[in-house]
Amino acid sequence: MKLLIVEDLPHDAELMALRLADEGFVLDWQRVQTEADYIAALEKGPDVILCDWHLPSFSGQRALELLRERHLDIPFIIVSGGIGEEAAIAAMHQGASDYVLKDRPARLGEAVRQALEQQRLQRERDRAQAQLRLAERAFQHTAEGILVTDAQLRILSVNPAFEAITGYSAAEVLGKNPKLLQSGRQSASFYRDLWAALSEAGHWRGELWNRRKNGEIYPQWSTLSAVRDDQGEIINFVEIFSDISNTKAAQAQIDFLAHHDALTGLPNRSLFHERLSHALAGGRRESKTVALLFIDLDRFKTVNDTLGHPAGDELLREASRRMMGVLRETDTLARIGGDEFVVLLEAQSSAPDVARVARKLLTVLSEPMRVSGQTLVVTASIGVSLYPGDGDDADTLIRHADRAMYEAKQQGRNDVQFFTPALTAGAFERLMLENALRLAVERDELVLHYQPQLDLKSGRLSGVEALVRWRHPELGLIPPDRFIPLAEEIGVIGEIGAWVWRSACRQLAAWDGAGLQVPRVSINLSVKEIEHLGVVERMARMLRTNRLASRRVELEVTESLLMRDPERSCSVLTALKDLGVELAVDDFGTGYSSLAYLKRLPLDRLKIDQSFVHDIGHDTNDEAIVRAVVALARSLGLETVAEGVEEAHQAAFLEREGCCLAQGYLYAKPLAVAELAAWSDGREARRLN
Repeated sequence: MKLLIVEDLPHDAELMALRLADEGFVLDWQRVQTEADYIAALEKGPDVILCDWHLPSFSGQRALELLRERHLDIPFIIVSGGIGEEAAIAAMHQGASDYVLKDRPARLGEAVRQALEQQRLQRERDRAQAQLRLAERAFQHTAEGILVTDAQLRILSVNPAFEAITGYSAAEVLGKNPKLLQSGRQSASFYRDLWAALSEAGHWRGELWNRRKNGEIYPQWSTLSAVRDDQGEIINFVEIFSDISNTKAAQAQIDFLAHHDALTGLPNRSLFHERLSHALAGGRRESKTVALLFIDLDRFKTVNDTLGHPAGDELLREASRRMMGVLRETDTLARIGGDEFVVLLEAQSSAPDVARVARKLLTVLSEPMRVSGQTLVVTASIGVSLYPGDGDDADTLIRHADRAMYEAKQQGRNDVQFFTPALTAGAFERLMLENALRLAVERDELVLHYQPQLDLKSGRLSGVEALVRWRHPELGLIPPDRFIPLAEEIGVIGEIGAWVWRSACRQLAAWDGAGLQVPRVSINLSVKEIEHLGVVERMARMLRTNRLASRRVELEVTESLLMRDPERSCSVLTALKDLGVELAVDDFGTGYSSLAYLKRLPLDRLKIDQSFVHDIGHDTNDEAIVRAVVALARSLGLETVAEGVEEAHQAAFLEREGCCLAQGYLYAKPLAVAELAAWSDGREARRLN
């Protein structure tokens, strides 16, 4: 115990210290007798002060005043031979803990113990009071409503947030049962289950529908807790709740957008599929015909390209409004993408009736419309399929209606064609492929294979390139050179590219979780993605969602893509680079890029096209091109990646010339996920042996 003794007589101070030592105290003590020494000693933080009341140049009264001025919580015990009882009591009123007469030193140890105990108790009281004040502030100022009842469910207390949410004042509800808030939307069995859970577990959390004072029914998210005493008996119930009306409204909006087209408000592909499936189920039960019309606006792309996308959006909204004016409430009009619409007819489904509806649609669409200050005449091509003759499931009917629509376009547009198997073989195959490709992502038919990229010096895996394949249910695995050009032509390449991004990032995270070390994944970047306004935000979101370091994703662009719109490409790639992803130019040397422009791009790698790698050892011109590309990359501070490495002598040449990375059949073909894991395990096993 650090002890400060304020005493002018050294002998008396020593006696006090000895007395306390005899009482069992372990002391670190100091004696002072002047005000200056006293103030300096207070800075050291003594545990207890023993002070004589009368000193030649100082006084206990002044020592006590100095302690109060500094707001120090230190037990202060007067030890004096000349203080009277009245003066001692007055000093205790001023903050002294106790007083001990010098001629009665036996009380000194007990006085010190009591003073320390009083100090401890006071500090505990202060802490408890602070916690109560904090709890009260939280109770008063939290945004959540709080309601406290006794064990008989009489309301004891509510906070201001309760009043704001429910509209009831505290005076209106105190002493009443919380049942006054019930809306009646939830059954008695619901509340029985709630109370059973609360009694058994001591708490319940969930959604309640209550009624405000003004009669409005609203949803709230509630947490109810039972408070028990030391004997385990419930003495209170506490409910903390928040008004989730806005959250519910936002969720309803999200649900609407999930099933409706944001531009036109029409049902989207997902909702249309649900309604079509329901109609087909009814058709099977009642042996009724169901008709499907596939509508595509003619030359819509021309409007977009000449007047701009806002004009195209305006046209789509007007076209939707006109078609809705022709159809009945029992019919479904949906927009399933771009300028493509579908109509489901259940009540009027004979072929002549369907033909009349289709002609009405063509008529209203072909009437002149004002778009962006221009008068336009828009026509449409419509294909029709009928259940059960043209298919007995949703996908078949949509596919056949789409094929018929394509035939209407082939016949000169602004026409209606019913599906028939007599469509030409070439058109049939293309339509089949095109329709299937439109739904490939939705049907989960795409798959990624991954080709390893290895460091030529160390032989270690430096990354993988993600290569998309289409697993067609009838044609099997289709390579990208067969369907990517078609995807670009029909406008679904953006959807496919987004799927590739999502899947590759998700797979990289899955490998991390499985302990497979894949440093980086390379993903091709299409024209549509470069042109997409939200491409940077989309990549940032994918990285966050999958908890990936941005440097572990590489985006590959071709020279031709870069030169299509150099300024736009540079802007987008710079923003992606700022995000932290790595960038590579694919098939370098096969395009016609400007080297002056190329040096402005924030690239990390150049990929040497396999056409130059293939003839290494046979064609000196190709070898010279490879050397030039490697030298160019080195001068720009970039790495090089050689594609299509199939022979050991090619790898040796590339390594000698300073090429950094390589991929090709010498190491591995593009592998499915399971194959890549086996390939990696095999390489590791060979390395250890």
